[in-house]
Amino acid sequence: MLASPLFDASERNRGFLTYVVEAALAGRTDRIKAYTIATEVFGRDARFDPQLDSIVRIEAGRLRRSLERYYLTDGRTSRLRIDIPRGGYAPSFVSAEPAVVSQGPAGPPRILVTAFEEEGDQSVFPSFTRGFTRSLVIALTRFAGLRVYGADAGLRRPADLDAGAARPDPPADYIVVGQTSLQPERFEVDVILVEAATGRSVWAEAFERSLEPVEIVALRNEVANRVARSLAQPYGAIQSDRSRDADGKAPAMLGSYAAVLLFYAYWRTFDREMIEPVRVGLERAIAAEPDYAEALACLSLVYSNAFRFRHPIGDPDHDPRDRALALAARAVELAPNFSWARYALGLARWFAGDVAGSLEALEAGRGLNPNDTTILADLGQRYAMLARWDDALALFDESYSSNPAQPGSYRIGLFLYHYAHGRFAEALAEARRVDAPQVLYGHVAVAAAAATLGLDEEAAQAVAAIRGLDRDYGRHVVADLESRHVAPALVSLVVGGLVKAGLQVTASAPRAAP
Repeated sequence: MLASPLFDASERNRGFLTYVVEAALAGRTDRIKAYTIATEVFGRDARFDPQLDSIVRIEAGRLRRSLERYYLTDGRTSRLRIDIPRGGYAPSFVSAEPAVVSQGPAGPPRILVTAFEEEGDQSVFPSFTRGFTRSLVIALTRFAGLRVYGADAGLRRPADLDAGAARPDPPADYIVVGQTSLQPERFEVDVILVEAATGRSVWAEAFERSLEPVEIVALRNEVANRVARSLAQPYGAIQSDRSRDADGKAPAMLGSYAAVLLFYAYWRTFDREMIEPVRVGLERAIAAEPDYAEALACLSLVYSNAFRFRHPIGDPDHDPRDRALALAARAVELAPNFSWARYALGLARWFAGDVAGSLEALEAGRGLNPNDTTILADLGQRYAMLARWDDALALFDESYSSNPAQPGSYRIGLFLYHYAHGRFAEALAEARRVDAPQVLYGHVAVAAAAATLGLDEEAAQAVAAIRGLDRDYGRHVVADLESRHVAPALVSLVVGGLVKAGLQVTASAPRAAP
Protein backbone atom coordinates (compact mmCIF):
# COMPACT_ATOMS: atom_id res chain seq x y z
CA MET A 1 0.00 0.00 0.00
CA LEU A 2 2.71 2.49 0.95
CA ALA A 3 4.46 1.85 -2.37
CA SER A 4 1.32 2.49 -4.43
CA PRO A 5 1.22 5.85 -6.27
CA LEU A 6 -2.56 5.79 -5.76
CA PHE A 7 -2.31 5.80 -1.97
CA ASP A 8 -2.50 9.56 -1.52
CA ALA A 9 -1.88 9.88 2.23
CA SER A 10 0.58 12.53 3.38
CA GLU A 11 3.94 11.54 4.84
CA ARG A 12 2.55 12.31 8.29
CA ASN A 13 -0.38 9.95 7.76
CA ARG A 14 1.83 7.25 6.25
CA GLY A 15 3.73 7.35 9.54
CA PHE A 16 0.41 7.31 11.39
CA LEU A 17 -0.70 4.18 9.51
CA THR A 18 2.65 2.43 9.97
CA TYR A 19 2.63 3.13 13.70
CA VAL A 20 -0.88 1.81 14.40
CA VAL A 21 -0.49 -1.28 12.17
CA GLU A 22 2.85 -2.29 13.71
CA ALA A 23 1.54 -1.68 17.23
CA ALA A 24 -1.55 -3.79 16.55
CA LEU A 25 0.46 -6.65 15.04
CA ALA A 26 2.82 -6.57 18.03
CA GLY A 27 -0.09 -6.78 20.45
CA ARG A 28 0.46 -3.28 21.82
CA THR A 29 -3.03 -1.90 21.22
CA ASP A 30 -2.78 -0.10 24.58
CA ARG A 31 -0.27 2.22 22.85
CA ILE A 32 -2.76 3.21 20.13
CA LYS A 33 -4.16 6.33 21.75
CA ALA A 34 -4.38 9.97 20.75
CA TYR A 35 -1.64 10.96 23.21
CA THR A 36 0.92 8.38 22.08
CA ILE A 37 0.20 8.99 18.39
CA ALA A 38 0.57 12.75 18.86
CA THR A 39 3.84 12.47 20.78
CA GLU A 40 5.48 9.52 19.00
CA VAL A 41 4.29 10.19 15.41
CA PHE A 42 3.37 13.87 15.13
CA GLY A 43 6.14 15.27 17.33
CA ARG A 44 3.95 16.90 19.99
CA ASP A 45 5.58 17.34 23.39
CA ALA A 46 4.56 15.76 26.67
CA ARG A 47 2.11 18.58 27.39
CA PHE A 48 -0.16 17.44 24.54
CA ASP A 49 -3.85 17.48 25.52
CA PRO A 50 -6.26 15.80 23.02
CA GLN A 51 -9.11 17.89 24.44
CA LEU A 52 -7.37 21.08 23.34
CA ASP A 53 -5.51 19.87 20.24
CA SER A 54 -7.56 17.90 17.71
CA ILE A 55 -4.69 17.03 15.33
CA VAL A 56 -5.01 13.26 15.79
CA ARG A 57 -8.75 13.25 15.19
CA ILE A 58 -8.39 15.44 12.06
CA GLU A 59 -5.53 13.41 10.62
CA ALA A 60 -7.35 10.15 11.36
CA GLY A 61 -10.28 11.38 9.26
CA ARG A 62 -7.93 12.19 6.39
CA LEU A 63 -6.22 8.81 6.68
CA ARG A 64 -9.58 7.02 6.58
CA ARG A 65 -10.46 8.82 3.35
CA SER A 66 -7.07 7.94 1.84
CA LEU A 67 -7.67 4.30 2.72
CA GLU A 68 -11.15 4.38 1.21
CA ARG A 69 -9.88 5.87 -2.03
CA TYR A 70 -7.04 3.34 -2.19
CA TYR A 71 -9.42 0.38 -1.89
CA LEU A 72 -11.58 1.87 -4.66
CA THR A 73 -8.56 2.11 -6.98
CA ASP A 74 -5.26 0.24 -6.67
CA GLY A 75 -6.46 -1.80 -3.71
CA ARG A 76 -9.54 -3.21 -5.41
CA THR A 77 -7.81 -6.57 -5.88
CA SER A 78 -6.54 -6.78 -2.28
CA ARG A 79 -7.59 -9.84 -0.29
CA LEU A 80 -6.91 -8.07 2.99
CA ARG A 81 -8.21 -4.65 3.92
CA ILE A 82 -6.97 -2.33 6.66
CA ASP A 83 -9.59 -0.12 8.32
CA ILE A 84 -9.46 2.34 11.17
CA PRO A 85 -12.95 2.21 12.72
CA ARG A 86 -14.35 5.48 14.02
CA GLY A 87 -14.30 5.95 17.77
CA GLY A 88 -10.65 4.92 18.07
CA TYR A 89 -7.38 4.58 16.20
CA ALA A 90 -6.65 0.85 16.43
CA PRO A 91 -6.79 -0.76 12.97
CA SER A 92 -8.91 -3.74 11.98
CA PHE A 93 -7.94 -6.29 9.33
CA VAL A 94 -10.75 -7.53 7.13
CA SER A 95 -10.59 -10.40 4.64
CA ALA A 96 -12.31 -9.58 1.35
CA GLU A 97 -12.69 -11.11 -2.08
CA PRO A 98 -10.93 -8.96 -4.68
CA ALA A 99 -13.15 -6.95 -6.97
CA VAL A 100 -13.17 -7.82 -10.65
CA VAL A 101 -12.20 -4.84 -12.78
CA SER A 102 -14.57 -4.47 -15.70
CA GLN A 103 -13.18 -4.10 -19.20
CA GLY A 104 -14.86 -1.32 -21.12
CA PRO A 105 -18.28 0.32 -20.68
CA ALA A 106 -20.52 -2.60 -19.66
CA GLY A 107 -23.38 -0.34 -18.60
CA PRO A 108 -24.31 3.07 -17.23
CA PRO A 109 -21.39 4.53 -15.27
CA ARG A 110 -21.47 4.23 -11.50
CA ILE A 111 -20.41 7.37 -9.66
CA LEU A 112 -19.37 7.43 -6.01
CA VAL A 113 -19.44 10.87 -4.37
CA THR A 114 -17.07 10.73 -1.41
CA ALA A 115 -17.20 12.80 1.74
CA PHE A 116 -15.35 16.02 0.91
CA GLU A 117 -12.49 17.19 3.10
CA GLU A 118 -12.88 20.43 5.05
CA GLU A 119 -10.40 23.29 5.21
CA GLY A 120 -10.60 26.54 7.11
CA ASP A 121 -12.86 27.42 10.03
CA GLN A 122 -16.26 25.91 9.25
CA SER A 123 -17.69 26.36 12.75
CA VAL A 124 -20.04 29.13 11.59
CA PHE A 125 -21.52 26.82 8.92
CA PRO A 126 -20.85 23.35 10.37
CA SER A 127 -23.08 21.55 7.88
CA PHE A 128 -21.77 23.29 4.76
CA THR A 129 -19.67 20.42 3.40
CA ARG A 130 -22.20 17.70 4.13
CA GLY A 131 -24.89 19.86 2.53
CA PHE A 132 -22.76 20.39 -0.56
CA THR A 133 -22.13 16.68 -1.10
CA ARG A 134 -25.83 15.98 -0.60
CA SER A 135 -26.74 18.66 -3.17
CA LEU A 136 -24.20 17.21 -5.61
CA VAL A 137 -25.67 13.73 -5.25
CA ILE A 138 -29.17 15.10 -5.86
CA ALA A 139 -28.00 17.03 -8.94
CA LEU A 140 -26.24 13.98 -10.39
CA THR A 141 -29.23 11.70 -9.87
CA ARG A 142 -31.24 13.92 -12.21
CA PHE A 143 -29.20 12.40 -15.04
CA ALA A 144 -30.91 9.08 -15.60
CA GLY A 145 -27.93 7.62 -17.46
CA LEU A 146 -25.88 7.44 -14.23
CA ARG A 147 -25.95 5.24 -11.15
CA VAL A 148 -25.05 7.51 -8.24
CA TYR A 149 -23.88 6.46 -4.79
CA GLY A 150 -23.61 9.08 -2.09
CA ALA A 151 -20.98 9.43 0.58
CA ASP A 152 -23.28 8.35 3.41
CA ALA A 153 -23.95 4.97 1.78
CA GLY A 154 -20.87 4.52 -0.35
CA LEU A 155 -18.16 5.16 2.23
CA ARG A 156 -19.24 2.92 5.04
CA ARG A 157 -16.52 0.54 6.13
CA PRO A 158 -16.98 -3.20 5.55
CA ALA A 159 -17.24 -3.75 9.29
CA ASP A 160 -20.28 -1.48 9.38
CA LEU A 161 -22.11 -3.27 6.58
CA ASP A 162 -24.58 -6.08 6.83
CA ALA A 163 -22.76 -9.06 5.32
CA GLY A 164 -25.84 -9.95 3.33
CA ALA A 165 -26.49 -6.44 2.04
CA ALA A 166 -26.02 -5.84 -1.67
CA ARG A 167 -23.22 -3.51 -2.69
CA PRO A 168 -22.16 -2.42 -6.17
CA ASP A 169 -19.38 -4.66 -7.49
CA PRO A 170 -17.15 -3.05 -8.54
CA PRO A 171 -18.16 -0.20 -6.20
CA ALA A 172 -17.73 2.56 -8.77
CA ASP A 173 -16.47 3.41 -12.22
CA TYR A 174 -15.68 6.98 -11.19
CA ILE A 175 -15.10 8.63 -7.85
CA VAL A 176 -15.77 12.28 -7.07
CA VAL A 177 -13.35 13.63 -4.46
CA GLY A 178 -12.64 17.13 -3.29
CA GLN A 179 -12.60 19.62 -0.49
CA THR A 180 -14.38 22.74 0.67
CA SER A 181 -12.68 25.77 2.17
CA LEU A 182 -14.44 28.56 4.05
CA GLN A 183 -12.76 31.93 4.42
CA PRO A 184 -14.15 35.09 6.06
CA GLU A 185 -15.40 36.54 2.75
CA ARG A 186 -15.55 33.59 0.34
CA PHE A 187 -15.80 29.85 0.01
CA GLU A 188 -14.00 27.54 -2.39
CA VAL A 189 -14.82 24.06 -3.64
CA ASP A 190 -12.21 21.89 -5.39
CA VAL A 191 -13.56 18.85 -7.23
CA ILE A 192 -11.70 15.99 -8.95
CA LEU A 193 -13.21 13.15 -10.98
CA VAL A 194 -11.08 10.00 -10.69
CA GLU A 195 -11.32 6.82 -12.73
CA ALA A 196 -11.71 4.15 -10.05
CA ALA A 197 -9.89 1.34 -11.85
CA THR A 198 -6.69 3.30 -12.45
CA GLY A 199 -6.73 6.35 -10.18
CA ARG A 200 -6.35 8.54 -13.26
CA SER A 201 -7.64 12.08 -12.80
CA VAL A 202 -10.21 12.61 -15.56
CA TRP A 203 -11.38 16.14 -14.75
CA ALA A 204 -10.77 18.77 -12.10
CA GLU A 205 -12.01 22.26 -11.43
CA ALA A 206 -12.03 24.83 -8.63
CA PHE A 207 -15.06 27.00 -7.86
CA GLU A 208 -15.03 30.18 -5.79
CA ARG A 209 -17.97 32.27 -4.58
CA SER A 210 -18.44 35.20 -2.22
CA LEU A 211 -19.50 34.12 1.24
CA GLU A 212 -22.84 35.83 1.77
CA PRO A 213 -24.55 34.28 4.80
CA VAL A 214 -28.10 35.02 3.62
CA GLU A 215 -27.42 33.31 0.27
CA ILE A 216 -24.96 30.60 1.26
CA VAL A 217 -27.38 27.71 0.66
CA ALA A 218 -28.38 29.01 -2.78
CA LEU A 219 -24.73 29.61 -3.74
CA ARG A 220 -23.72 26.17 -2.45
CA ASN A 221 -26.46 24.53 -4.52
CA GLU A 222 -25.53 26.59 -7.58
CA VAL A 223 -21.96 25.29 -7.42
CA ALA A 224 -23.21 21.72 -6.94
CA ASN A 225 -25.38 22.08 -10.04
CA ARG A 226 -22.46 23.41 -12.08
CA VAL A 227 -20.31 20.48 -11.01
CA ALA A 228 -23.08 18.03 -11.95
CA ARG A 229 -23.46 19.62 -15.37
CA SER A 230 -19.73 19.51 -16.02
CA LEU A 231 -19.60 15.83 -15.10
CA ALA A 232 -22.85 14.30 -16.28
CA GLN A 233 -24.33 16.07 -19.28
CA PRO A 234 -24.08 14.29 -22.65
CA TYR A 235 -20.83 16.06 -23.55
CA GLY A 236 -19.52 16.28 -20.01
CA ALA A 237 -16.41 14.72 -18.50
CA ILE A 238 -17.88 11.26 -17.87
CA GLN A 239 -19.45 10.69 -21.29
CA SER A 240 -16.42 12.16 -23.07
CA ASP A 241 -14.11 9.82 -21.19
CA ARG A 242 -16.23 6.73 -21.76
CA SER A 243 -17.00 7.44 -25.41
CA ARG A 244 -13.39 6.66 -26.33
CA ASP A 245 -14.18 2.97 -25.79
CA ALA A 246 -16.74 2.95 -28.61
CA ASP A 247 -14.42 4.43 -31.25
CA GLY A 248 -13.54 2.21 -34.17
CA LYS A 249 -15.96 -0.63 -33.44
CA ALA A 250 -18.39 -1.86 -36.07
CA PRO A 251 -22.06 -1.89 -35.04
CA ALA A 252 -22.06 -5.69 -34.74
CA MET A 253 -19.51 -5.38 -31.92
CA LEU A 254 -21.28 -2.70 -29.96
CA GLY A 255 -22.90 -3.54 -26.67
CA SER A 256 -26.08 -1.72 -25.73
CA TYR A 257 -24.37 0.98 -23.73
CA ALA A 258 -21.54 1.42 -26.21
CA ALA A 259 -24.19 2.00 -28.89
CA VAL A 260 -25.54 4.85 -26.79
CA LEU A 261 -22.04 6.27 -26.39
CA LEU A 262 -21.59 6.24 -30.16
CA PHE A 263 -24.90 8.09 -30.47
CA TYR A 264 -23.62 10.90 -28.23
CA ALA A 265 -20.52 11.22 -30.40
CA TYR A 266 -22.80 11.52 -33.44
CA TRP A 267 -25.12 14.00 -31.75
CA ARG A 268 -22.32 16.52 -31.37
CA THR A 269 -21.78 17.11 -35.10
CA PHE A 270 -24.70 15.33 -36.85
CA ASP A 271 -22.18 13.70 -39.17
CA ARG A 272 -24.26 12.12 -41.96
CA GLU A 273 -21.68 9.34 -42.35
CA MET A 274 -22.35 8.24 -38.78
CA ILE A 275 -26.12 8.16 -38.75
CA GLU A 276 -26.55 4.69 -40.26
CA PRO A 277 -23.97 2.93 -38.04
CA VAL A 278 -25.51 4.67 -35.03
CA ARG A 279 -29.02 3.65 -36.09
CA VAL A 280 -28.01 0.02 -36.63
CA GLY A 281 -26.22 -0.15 -33.29
CA LEU A 282 -29.21 1.28 -31.43
CA GLU A 283 -31.69 -0.97 -33.25
CA ARG A 284 -29.65 -3.96 -32.14
CA ALA A 285 -29.47 -2.57 -28.61
CA ILE A 286 -33.24 -2.31 -28.24
CA ALA A 287 -33.71 -5.72 -29.87
CA ALA A 288 -31.48 -7.16 -27.16
CA GLU A 289 -32.86 -4.94 -24.37
CA PRO A 290 -36.35 -3.76 -25.39
CA ASP A 291 -36.86 -1.88 -22.12
CA TYR A 292 -33.65 0.17 -22.37
CA ALA A 293 -35.26 3.62 -22.24
CA GLU A 294 -32.10 5.61 -22.98
CA ALA A 295 -31.42 3.60 -26.16
CA LEU A 296 -35.06 4.06 -27.24
CA ALA A 297 -34.84 7.82 -26.72
CA CYS A 298 -31.53 8.04 -28.61
CA LEU A 299 -32.91 6.00 -31.52
CA SER A 300 -35.96 8.27 -31.65
CA LEU A 301 -33.62 11.25 -31.99
CA VAL A 302 -31.77 9.49 -34.82
CA TYR A 303 -35.03 9.08 -36.77
CA SER A 304 -35.95 12.72 -36.11
CA ASN A 305 -32.58 13.70 -37.57
CA ALA A 306 -33.05 11.44 -40.57
CA PHE A 307 -36.16 13.47 -41.38
CA ARG A 308 -34.95 16.98 -40.57
CA PHE A 309 -31.57 16.66 -42.29
CA ARG A 310 -32.71 14.25 -45.01
CA HIS A 311 -29.86 11.94 -44.14
CA PRO A 312 -30.14 8.53 -45.80
CA ILE A 313 -30.84 5.52 -43.59
CA GLY A 314 -31.44 1.86 -44.35
CA ASP A 315 -35.07 1.86 -43.24
CA PRO A 316 -37.06 3.10 -46.26
CA ASP A 317 -40.30 1.37 -45.30
CA HIS A 318 -41.26 3.77 -42.50
CA ASP A 319 -41.78 7.50 -42.25
CA PRO A 320 -38.94 8.42 -39.85
CA ARG A 321 -41.27 10.82 -38.04
CA ASP A 322 -43.67 8.01 -37.16
CA ARG A 323 -40.83 5.84 -35.95
CA ALA A 324 -39.42 8.71 -33.88
CA LEU A 325 -42.78 9.31 -32.21
CA ALA A 326 -43.32 5.65 -31.39
CA LEU A 327 -39.85 5.18 -29.93
CA ALA A 328 -40.06 8.35 -27.83
CA ALA A 329 -43.51 7.44 -26.52
CA ARG A 330 -42.19 4.02 -25.47
CA ALA A 331 -39.20 5.62 -23.74
CA VAL A 332 -41.52 7.95 -21.79
CA GLU A 333 -43.75 5.00 -20.87
CA LEU A 334 -40.78 3.05 -19.50
CA ALA A 335 -39.02 5.98 -17.81
CA PRO A 336 -41.44 8.88 -17.24
CA ASN A 337 -38.85 10.73 -15.15
CA PHE A 338 -36.05 10.37 -17.71
CA SER A 339 -35.46 13.84 -19.15
CA TRP A 340 -34.08 12.63 -22.49
CA ALA A 341 -37.20 10.56 -23.13
CA ARG A 342 -39.17 13.83 -22.94
CA TYR A 343 -36.52 15.53 -25.06
CA ALA A 344 -36.88 12.89 -27.78
CA LEU A 345 -40.65 13.20 -27.63
CA GLY A 346 -40.37 16.98 -27.95
CA LEU A 347 -38.31 16.79 -31.14
CA ALA A 348 -40.47 14.04 -32.62
CA ARG A 349 -43.58 16.14 -32.07
CA TRP A 350 -41.89 19.24 -33.52
CA PHE A 351 -41.15 17.56 -36.84
CA ALA A 352 -44.57 15.90 -36.85
CA GLY A 353 -46.10 19.39 -36.81
CA ASP A 354 -47.27 19.48 -33.18
CA VAL A 355 -45.55 22.65 -31.99
CA ALA A 356 -47.53 23.04 -28.76
CA GLY A 357 -47.02 19.39 -27.86
CA SER A 358 -43.33 19.70 -28.63
CA LEU A 359 -42.81 22.66 -26.33
CA GLU A 360 -44.80 20.90 -23.61
CA ALA A 361 -42.57 17.82 -23.79
CA LEU A 362 -39.36 19.85 -23.91
CA GLU A 363 -40.44 21.95 -20.94
CA ALA A 364 -41.25 18.71 -19.08
CA GLY A 365 -37.73 17.45 -19.82
CA ARG A 366 -36.29 20.72 -18.60
CA GLY A 367 -38.32 20.41 -15.40
CA LEU A 368 -37.09 16.88 -14.80
CA ASN A 369 -33.46 17.91 -15.19
CA PRO A 370 -32.81 21.66 -15.16
CA ASN A 371 -29.07 20.87 -15.25
CA ASP A 372 -29.20 19.30 -18.73
CA THR A 373 -27.76 22.01 -20.96
CA THR A 374 -28.62 20.13 -24.16
CA ILE A 375 -32.32 20.33 -23.37
CA LEU A 376 -31.96 23.99 -22.39
CA ALA A 377 -30.23 24.82 -25.68
CA ASP A 378 -32.61 22.85 -27.88
CA LEU A 379 -35.64 24.38 -26.21
CA GLY A 380 -34.04 27.79 -26.77
CA GLN A 381 -33.61 26.84 -30.43
CA ARG A 382 -37.34 26.10 -30.76
CA TYR A 383 -38.28 29.42 -29.16
CA ALA A 384 -35.83 31.26 -31.44
CA MET A 385 -37.42 29.76 -34.55
CA LEU A 386 -40.77 31.01 -33.26
CA ALA A 387 -39.20 34.45 -32.63
CA ARG A 388 -39.98 34.20 -28.91
CA TRP A 389 -36.78 36.03 -28.11
CA ASP A 390 -37.08 36.52 -24.36
CA ASP A 391 -37.63 32.81 -23.79
CA ALA A 392 -34.89 31.83 -26.23
CA LEU A 393 -32.18 34.17 -24.93
CA ALA A 394 -32.64 33.18 -21.30
CA LEU A 395 -32.21 29.52 -22.22
CA PHE A 396 -29.20 30.11 -24.46
CA ASP A 397 -27.50 32.21 -21.81
CA GLU A 398 -28.01 29.56 -19.13
CA SER A 399 -26.96 26.72 -21.41
CA TYR A 400 -23.77 28.21 -22.81
CA SER A 401 -22.67 29.82 -19.56
CA SER A 402 -23.02 26.46 -17.83
CA ASN A 403 -21.46 24.48 -20.66
CA PRO A 404 -19.14 26.42 -22.98
CA ALA A 405 -18.44 23.15 -24.81
CA GLN A 406 -22.06 22.89 -25.92
CA PRO A 407 -22.28 21.81 -29.58
CA GLY A 408 -22.21 24.77 -31.94
CA SER A 409 -25.36 23.70 -33.80
CA TYR A 410 -27.47 25.57 -31.27
CA ARG A 411 -25.82 28.83 -32.36
CA ILE A 412 -28.40 28.92 -35.18
CA GLY A 413 -30.88 30.32 -32.67
CA LEU A 414 -28.51 33.12 -31.72
CA PHE A 415 -27.83 33.78 -35.41
CA LEU A 416 -31.58 34.23 -35.98
CA TYR A 417 -31.84 36.62 -33.05
CA HIS A 418 -29.06 38.93 -34.22
CA TYR A 419 -30.05 38.69 -37.87
CA ALA A 420 -33.68 39.60 -37.09
CA HIS A 421 -32.50 42.66 -35.21
CA GLY A 422 -30.10 43.91 -37.89
CA ARG A 423 -26.90 42.97 -36.06
CA PHE A 424 -25.38 41.23 -39.05
CA ALA A 425 -21.78 41.11 -37.79
CA GLU A 426 -22.93 39.39 -34.59
CA ALA A 427 -25.15 37.10 -36.66
CA LEU A 428 -22.20 36.07 -38.83
CA ALA A 429 -20.03 35.45 -35.78
CA GLU A 430 -22.64 33.04 -34.41
CA ALA A 431 -23.11 31.36 -37.80
CA ARG A 432 -19.38 30.69 -38.07
CA ARG A 433 -19.51 28.84 -34.75
CA VAL A 434 -22.14 26.30 -35.82
CA ASP A 435 -19.50 23.66 -36.70
CA ALA A 436 -21.77 21.13 -38.43
CA PRO A 437 -20.32 21.07 -41.96
CA GLN A 438 -22.58 18.30 -43.21
CA VAL A 439 -25.79 20.06 -42.20
CA LEU A 440 -27.26 22.78 -44.41
CA TYR A 441 -28.26 25.34 -41.86
CA GLY A 442 -24.87 26.56 -40.71
CA HIS A 443 -24.01 27.29 -44.34
CA VAL A 444 -27.40 28.95 -44.84
CA ALA A 445 -26.71 31.24 -41.88
CA VAL A 446 -23.19 32.12 -43.06
CA ALA A 447 -24.39 32.81 -46.63
CA ALA A 448 -27.21 35.13 -45.53
CA ALA A 449 -25.15 37.10 -42.98
CA ALA A 450 -22.00 37.34 -45.12
CA ALA A 451 -23.95 38.54 -48.18
CA THR A 452 -25.74 41.18 -46.13
CA LEU A 453 -22.35 42.44 -44.93
CA GLY A 454 -20.96 42.48 -48.46
CA LEU A 455 -18.53 39.61 -47.86
CA ASP A 456 -19.13 38.16 -51.29
CA GLU A 457 -16.39 35.54 -51.32
CA GLU A 458 -17.45 34.01 -47.99
CA ALA A 459 -21.09 34.12 -49.07
CA ALA A 460 -20.24 32.37 -52.35
CA GLN A 461 -18.34 29.63 -50.52
CA ALA A 462 -21.32 29.05 -48.23
CA VAL A 463 -23.68 28.83 -51.22
CA ALA A 464 -21.35 26.28 -52.83
CA ALA A 465 -21.50 24.22 -49.63
CA ILE A 466 -25.32 24.41 -49.68
CA ARG A 467 -25.43 23.19 -53.26
CA GLY A 468 -22.99 20.42 -52.41
CA LEU A 469 -25.38 19.13 -49.79
CA ASP A 470 -28.61 19.80 -51.71
CA ARG A 471 -28.21 21.09 -55.27
CA ASP A 472 -31.92 21.92 -55.52
CA TYR A 473 -32.22 23.69 -52.16
CA GLY A 474 -33.13 27.01 -53.78
CA ARG A 475 -36.29 25.40 -55.18
CA HIS A 476 -37.68 24.35 -51.79
CA VAL A 477 -35.94 26.60 -49.25
CA VAL A 478 -39.17 28.40 -48.33
CA ALA A 479 -41.13 25.20 -47.84
CA ASP A 480 -38.26 23.73 -45.86
CA LEU A 481 -38.03 26.64 -43.42
CA GLU A 482 -41.79 26.80 -43.02
CA SER A 483 -41.93 23.06 -42.30
CA ARG A 484 -39.51 23.69 -39.45
CA HIS A 485 -41.93 26.23 -37.97
CA VAL A 486 -39.58 29.18 -38.54
CA ALA A 487 -41.57 32.39 -38.04
CA PRO A 488 -42.72 33.88 -41.39
CA ALA A 489 -40.83 37.14 -40.86
CA LEU A 490 -37.63 35.19 -40.24
CA VAL A 491 -38.20 33.10 -43.39
CA SER A 492 -38.46 36.29 -45.44
CA LEU A 493 -35.25 37.71 -43.96
CA VAL A 494 -33.19 34.54 -44.41
CA VAL A 495 -34.41 33.92 -47.97
CA GLY A 496 -33.61 37.53 -48.84
CA GLY A 497 -30.07 37.03 -47.55
CA LEU A 498 -29.68 33.83 -49.57
CA VAL A 499 -30.76 35.63 -52.73
CA LYS A 500 -28.12 38.30 -52.07
CA ALA A 501 -25.58 35.50 -51.62
CA GLY A 502 -26.35 34.17 -55.09
CA LEU A 503 -28.60 31.21 -54.35
CA GLN A 504 -31.27 30.94 -57.03
CA VAL A 505 -34.55 30.81 -55.16
CA THR A 506 -37.31 29.79 -57.56
CA ALA A 507 -40.04 28.89 -55.10
CA SER A 508 -42.90 31.28 -54.41
CA ALA A 509 -42.28 33.99 -51.88
CA PRO A 510 -43.01 33.13 -48.26
CA ARG A 511 -46.37 34.05 -46.87
CA ALA A 512 -46.54 37.40 -45.11
CA ALA A 513 -46.08 37.58 -41.37
CA PRO A 514 -49.34 37.84 -39.45
